Formats: sequence, C-alpha cells, structure tokens
Amino acid sequence: MREQGQGGRCPPGAAAVRAAIFATALALGAGLCVLFADQPVALYFAQHTQGRAWFEAAAVPSLLALPGAALVLGVALLRGLPNVGRVWLVMSLATLAATAAKDELKWIFGRPWPQSWLQYGVYGFHPLNDSALYGGFPSGHTAYISAPLCVLWVMKPRWRGVYAAVMAAVMVGLVGADYHFVGDVVAGLLTGMLCAWGTMVLMADA
Repeated sequence: MREQGQGGRCPPGAAAVRAAIFATALALGAGLCVLFADQPVALYFAQHTQGRAWFEAAAVPSLLALPGAALVLGVALLRGLPNVGRVWLVMSLATLAATAAKDELKWIFGRPWPQSWLQYGVYGFHPLNDSALYGGFPSGHTAYISAPLCVLWVMKPRWRGVYAAVMAAVMVGLVGADYHFVGDVVAGLLTGMLCAWGTMVLMADA
C-alpha cells in the first residue's frame, strides 16, 4: 500500500506486494496461535484476573468504530456525499465491510470462545455451527477497529504509530480479558486489513 494516500487509491506494485506478504504472515500467525499459543495464554489469563478491568478498558475503542461509521454514512445520506470527506467515507465503508465479513466468517469457522473451551472442553473448529459456544474466530471487535485504522494507515500515514497503538491495545485487551484467543485477534486484524484494502480498491475511481 502506498506511503501517501491519494483519494482512497490502493496502488499496485511493491506496496501491494508488501501488503500481501503481511496478510500471508497474519494468516500463518493465526494458524500457529491455534496450534501452540491460544490454550496456554487463555488459561493464564483465566487464572490471573486481577488486571481484567484494565484489559476491558483497553478494548473499549473497538466499540466506537461501528457507531462512528453509521454516523458518517447518516450524514452522507442527509447532506450528500460531497459533505462527507473522502477519507471518512472510505473508513466507514471499510468498517461496515469488516462487520459483515466477520459475521459470516464466525459461522464458517465455528471456533469456540475461551470460556467455551475452559468450561466445556471444546476446541478447534466446528464449521457452520450456530451454537452460542462458537463464534470467536475471527475477533469482530478487532476486525472493525482495524478496518478504518488500516484505511488511515494508507491515506493518512503521519499517525501510524497512533493507529498501531490503538489496534494493539484492543487486541491485548480482548485477549487479557479472556474474551478471545490470540489467534482470534490475529485473524480479526487480517479481516479488517483485507476489508480496508478491498474498500480502497473499489473506491479508487468512485
């Protein structure tokens, strides 16, 4: 992805190759977490709950993404697209795309939550399962906070450190509060990134 965003364009070439490599690394990382890291990390945080309030607070920014996207699109409908900045519009559409994608992916993968594993011993993947015991993969909160921030990463690169810090805080918070396995949040980041990338491609000539 380009260092300087230009109207939501996601250019080809070396930048796209780097993004593809990073996406592949995230996919592999999620798989490795499922195999080796998820259970011991979830068990650790289940046994050490003294800092849970801090972890829950760290995850709070993820709750702002979807209402923010709805607000921006509401303004666009009421006042017209020209009254909404292009960056805000692309961010909002990416957020909605990530929200829709994570719902379908949760059902497709059917992965249990940490509490489902801790209480009932279910683990792995149980595709196309509607039970409330499943639905942890990918992390929806990670997906719809990372989607708009990945858009900003490309279109407003000056504050990349801030975007990275917010995404990392949410991911650590979700794992530390035992809401998600590590692999879930890594997959959520991948989902958000791909939705951001796809939105920028589709909006390039709009």
